[in-house]
Amino acid sequence: MSGKDLFLSASRIKTARDCSWIYWCKYHLKLPDTTNSGASMGWICHLIFEVLGNPRHKHHYETILKGKSIWSSKAVSRLVEYHARKLDVNEEEFLDQINDMTMVGLRYDFFGDTEEDPDEAISEEHFEIKVSEGDKRYNIRGFIDKLFFYSNGMKAIIRDFKTNKRVYKGKEITDNMQSLIYLLAVRRLYPEYVKRKMEFFFLRHGLEPDDFFKEKGSGYLAAEDMDDAELGGLEYQLTTTQKYLESFTEEIAKSNYAFDQHKDGGGYPKDGTFGGRLMCGKDGPKIRKGEPLLDEAGEPIMAYICPFRKPRVYYVLLDEEGKILNSCDEGEQDSLEEGDGRTIEKREYAGCPRHL
Repeated sequence: MSGKDLFLSASRIKTARDCSWIYWCKYHLKLPDTTNSGASMGWICHLIFEVLGNPRHKHHYETILKGKSIWSSKAVSRLVEYHARKLDVNEEEFLDQINDMTMVGLRYDFFGDTEEDPDEAISEEHFEIKVSEGDKRYNIRGFIDKLFFYSNGMKAIIRDFKTNKRVYKGKEITDNMQSLIYLLAVRRLYPEYVKRKMEFFFLRHGLEPDDFFKEKGSGYLAAEDMDDAELGGLEYQLTTTQKYLESFTEEIAKSNYAFDQHKDGGGYPKDGTFGGRLMCGKDGPKIRKGEPLLDEAGEPIMAYICPFRKPRVYYVLLDEEGKILNSCDEGEQDSLEEGDGRTIEKREYAGCPRHL
């Protein structure tokens, strides 16, 4: 993959760090990565925030706040129900979670005007930055959920909505690549704003300040700006990462399995983060007190397992040059459309080499 094609993102870098084999599967083999219900619900929440962030739709926002539910707006209800059906998260429990998470984000400073009015507010800011300055060379891209600019103090606030069940901890806070890249991007794109702050809103947790100490809820996490020395260090780190991922091979993919990380902790991170052998998961049902856990229908509840751990058959859609355009699991190949030089090819994946 050439440098002009490869853009670094927080998720791409994190994947490469967490498990080199998962990186190979996702970005080179392009194996289908099954979307779970949590990711689908998160996508719908982000869609609502994007729509309601448009000033033209503020009356829907006000209707929802007054009614204390996203279902108070007929237009938003139709939008959610349509996408929930497509993503197979239209059961009542999923719809309730979508409503609850969305309301958390809408109630807390949604327009960035609680303390002062921003001069400009942007929803879903997409950035692509290419840097080639002396011995710095890297490409970065990303999507910023909310971006607020204030002329008073020349401040910029970068906001990201998270639907994770767990708030960041340990290295997820101290070495968070998303906050670093977003702070760098805003600094390069809007250098006139000399103060920047990254905010994470974890929507399954509280955001509102408590009544006594006035501290923000457990779902609020902020990352401060970088100074010039930190910024320079990050840019050289990105330069090294760019070179590493541009020359990524299958041999390199077998060099940093998640299973072999954190050896001093028996293969599990000591700071409580999700990494190491936790990422590999377990093959089979969840076990409690020596017995399989069962759902309401009496069926075993399966434990999490890495989607790239076991062998599978899949299909890819190729362009005329053999580049993978899309992929799907066996049985879903009708979703791939041939024609105009595009062809469908069946492939077999042998499974993760670390677990063979």
